[in-house]
Amino acid sequence: MSGVRSALVMDDAKGGLGQVALQLIRLGISTYYAKDAGEAWLLAQQEISNIRVLLVSPGADLDGIARILALLRGQTSATPHSAVAIGACPDEATRAALRETGVEWALWEPYDESALRMVLSNAMAPVFAGESRRAERLPTTLLGRAFKGLHRKDGVICSLSTDGAFLEMAYPYEEGTRITLEIDVEGVSIVAKAEVRYTIERGGTGASEYPAGMGVVFREITPAARERLARYLAEQNRRFGV
Repeated sequence: MSGVRSALVMDDAKGGLGQVALQLIRLGISTYYAKDAGEAWLLAQQEISNIRVLLVSPGADLDGIARILALLRGQTSATPHSAVAIGACPDEATRAALRETGVEWALWEPYDESALRMVLSNAMAPVFAGESRRAERLPTTLLGRAFKGLHRKDGVICSLSTDGAFLEMAYPYEEGTRITLEIDVEGVSIVAKAEVRYTIERGGTGASEYPAGMGVVFREITPAARERLARYLAEQNRRFGV
């Protein structure tokens, strides 16, 4: 895999993502800016080995988005090829069309730099076979504690769904380890039995850096805990869901 991890920004006729492209460059992310689907297609072909995420305006050409994602995702690799809609939140019909096209994440205005960094970190992290439900996870910054017997490791929940999570930690448990996971959600500690599905080492640079840690799937969680997670995730979906 190439050492350059780039973002492709695909704008629409309104030109609203020009400032976003400049912001990404200031954050240290190698960025290609296209004013329309035609330019984006040419850049995707030229830089296919480097592009890790496609950022699109909600009003961008849907066929163009689908064509580029098919090209990027057609590669046989564990590199991420995510799509993020960024801008003013559109109506539900447009959001549904974006989801159908393959856009996984969103960053609706207003948002701050920390939110941008969080979404990009998740979107540009490597993809693993054990993460088949990746698109259903949402970015978070919750505290988590993983226990194996009396041994405890603390981390930050970077992404979360009702079925699993990714924990940022320098020294994760090994793949296949059964753990007890505690997550602090809205002032309450949620407890779940979980299994480590995969681990990763830290990689990338700048705002596109992704953390070391482990992806886990929940094996046992009470209905009450799952309901609390669902309520929290509904709020996160309003911020970051397409």
